[in-house]
Amino acid sequence: MRYPYKDILGVPSVPRLLVAAIVGRMPVGMGALALFLLVRGSGGSYAIAGLAVSAATLGTSFGSPLLGRLIDRQGQTRVLVLSMLVQAVSLLALAVLAPAGGFLLFGLCVVYGFSNPPLAASMRAGWSTLFTDRSQLTRAFALDSTAQEAIWILGPLLSASIAASIDPRATLVAMAAFSAIGVTWFATSQQSRTWRSAHVGERHLLGPLTASPVRRVLAAILGLAFAWGALELAIAAYADSTDHSAGPLLAVWAVGSVVGGLLFALRRWSQPPQRMLGILLTLNFVGFVVLLLAQTPWQLAVLLAVTGVVNAPVIATLYVLIESLAPRGTVTEAFTWVSTTFTVGIGVGAASAGIVSDAIEPRAAFWLAVIGGGVAVLTVVVHHHGRHKGDNERGDEPGREHRAEGTARRPNSAGLR
Repeated sequence: MRYPYKDILGVPSVPRLLVAAIVGRMPVGMGALALFLLVRGSGGSYAIAGLAVSAATLGTSFGSPLLGRLIDRQGQTRVLVLSMLVQAVSLLALAVLAPAGGFLLFGLCVVYGFSNPPLAASMRAGWSTLFTDRSQLTRAFALDSTAQEAIWILGPLLSASIAASIDPRATLVAMAAFSAIGVTWFATSQQSRTWRSAHVGERHLLGPLTASPVRRVLAAILGLAFAWGALELAIAAYADSTDHSAGPLLAVWAVGSVVGGLLFALRRWSQPPQRMLGILLTLNFVGFVVLLLAQTPWQLAVLLAVTGVVNAPVIATLYVLIESLAPRGTVTEAFTWVSTTFTVGIGVGAASAGIVSDAIEPRAAFWLAVIGGGVAVLTVVVHHHGRHKGDNERGDEPGREHRAEGTARRPNSAGLR
């Protein structure tokens, strides 16, 4: 236990991929608050700010699966670089024009979201070639999810500090720079340049969505993402209404997730991932309810740090399930559907929280997180109830096929190590 992550971080390509993905995805952590501050600084309302975030996530919801499918067919490097260039241009256009609302704002937000480079999906697709042992792969996903929390810790803090010390528009310029550096560093690595998905011939139009177990996991993700999106904007609106900065509040939420992810990655869990998911989603729901008890920003910060402990373990478990359930040759697209579902849920949740904050008050928007978390738990409960009543659908079959795919690609990945 002296070097608990040596078997993962000791792989030569892993540290570079992790760090590059964190840098390249920093705009994801900065984006919601950056757009919120841009709109508010330009005279827009909470509702317009929420809709701007929603427009960006709507663009991502359409763009990510298409980019993921292109990567499965053509490889990673070219797709990642081209999407990064389009995203950088859209961010710079937003910074120069600084619209407070209207078609220009929402159109540029859609382009920014649509062109979001699928770095996380590309990295996680590579994990299945680098780590074929199921327990090691689970721990790799947990460590990955924990490392990615850096974007949720640093992202809001960077958005808040840059906007306060310089201008909200400067935040968008910084986002474009992070994307350019991180994506270039990732895409030029040997692992990314040589990665290829398994050839499976003709692909179904729906890709991984043809597998009903994948659709069930995505349904749970949708409820969870709605809760997280609503909570993120509710926190920002609450902090704004009490003359506090939202950056530290969102950061301590992510710090809790880091702690939970590191602890989760240290253990070898005997529980099957389906059961673990139900436990973690239930704990997440309880955390949303507990947040309603906060009466001051300081109390909210403490509760966010505690309840955030579950976040990274939930994400890691979801990715383990998707990796095992995705049909052969669709792993990158499957991971982008996870990201897409998260962004759709987060976008709808953020827009709903903005409307509720304007119509009632920011604290009322916290109830939306409780509703979304409850839906996620119910989805898992109904799923297991159906299986116990005789559901004979063999949801583990795609996973067996996919593990065979990963094993078959192992000789190529060994050369990369």
